[in-house]
Amino acid sequence: MGIWSMGSSIRWTLIGWFGLLLAAVLGSFGALLYQQAAEATLSSVDAGLEDRAGAIAAALEWDAEDGWELELSEDYLSGLTARGYYGVWSPDGSSVRRGGAGVPDQPGANPGLRTRGDLREFERPGPEGARIVVGCSIAALRARLDSLLALVLGIGALVLVLGLLGGLWLARRTLAPVKALAHAAAAVNEHDLETRLDERSAPAELRPLSRAFNAALDRLETAFLKQARFTADASHELRTPVSIIRLQAEQALAQERTPEEYRAALMACLRGAERMTGLVEGLLALARADAGEEHPAREPVQLDLLVQETAELLRPAAVAAEVELGCATRPAWVAGDARLLAEVLGNLVHNGIRYNRPGGRVDVELSLENGSALLAVRDTGIGIDPKDLPHLFERFFRVDPARSRAHGGSGLGLSITHWIVEAHGGTLEVQSRPRAGSTFTVKLPIYSQPV
Repeated sequence: MGIWSMGSSIRWTLIGWFGLLLAAVLGSFGALLYQQAAEATLSSVDAGLEDRAGAIAAALEWDAEDGWELELSEDYLSGLTARGYYGVWSPDGSSVRRGGAGVPDQPGANPGLRTRGDLREFERPGPEGARIVVGCSIAALRARLDSLLALVLGIGALVLVLGLLGGLWLARRTLAPVKALAHAAAAVNEHDLETRLDERSAPAELRPLSRAFNAALDRLETAFLKQARFTADASHELRTPVSIIRLQAEQALAQERTPEEYRAALMACLRGAERMTGLVEGLLALARADAGEEHPAREPVQLDLLVQETAELLRPAAVAAEVELGCATRPAWVAGDARLLAEVLGNLVHNGIRYNRPGGRVDVELSLENGSALLAVRDTGIGIDPKDLPHLFERFFRVDPARSRAHGGSGLGLSITHWIVEAHGGTLEVQSRPRAGSTFTVKLPIYSQPV
């Protein structure tokens, strides 16, 4: 699975988390506000009850002759009953004085503050073991608190809705560059690969994504152009030998020929077929390499013997071209495919002979350096122009197309050589000057434990 779960939406994910966070903040704030208001209001009521109970306790006296006396004016007691109720009980539980609606028949089991339904009361001990209870109704207080709760919920819901709408607008505005990126990606096709995003106008957080997208398009455009050029070059290269074969066949069939003329025509057709076969084999090798189907073997190969064998096989070609071929090696083992490595050696040495001059020289040298085998192929040939060096390993690239084709080259040899070297974990470099010769250097990791 990817970073996002299947079917998820970044916009609604942001809004959902924003809504949950906003609801949590509003709920916490509303609950705290309601709790503080309820506690403050109830504390005020409790303080008043305690003051009234204290006043009754201070005015209550016991006399052996007259009994219990409550020295409070009737106006004060009327005020108590107007705001609530009060009750005084003797130690044996008999009522001494009481007034107001809601006063209990008996005092409670324990002194202190308590709530009975919509009544809030305070009980405390009086002099000589008496019990005093003072209370009042808190129904109106609860109604006000309920109104406050409704107001807090209403305002919280309104703020939440406005916050979600604002979050939706903000999410749309924030994700607008992503939408533009999606439109730009949708506009890309094989006929239009020039679309690019303006990195400077993108938000800072999306600039890396814009750069990555533009870089991907650059690579894609390069790959398409290379593929188109490859197809065109392949068609052009195949057309030449096919034309030769067809022309020779048409001329041979146009009229009666002597056996020698038929033989010459067939030889020309054979040369064209051989050239086409080499081209097709090169194309197939590169296609398999591009598809990842060509995996070189990883076996111990004694590279010095391979170099010496290749030099001996190509020595007759060097003699025919009046080129001196030198070979200097030292023991070296590498891990790889002997057949493919022989192809690398053959291509480089053969090119050194092919593009040399009469009386020239090709030197093949194998040495060891810092855990690597270095194979250098130096020639005294025509050399390569500096402007052509960056394109030397491109498919179908020829420094001199006419001269290369005259020598039978297809423009694929160095491309295949470069791929083989890289597939073996090595590097292929070239140094050259026009009319001064070239040096191709292959660097391969050595295999330290031959078997």
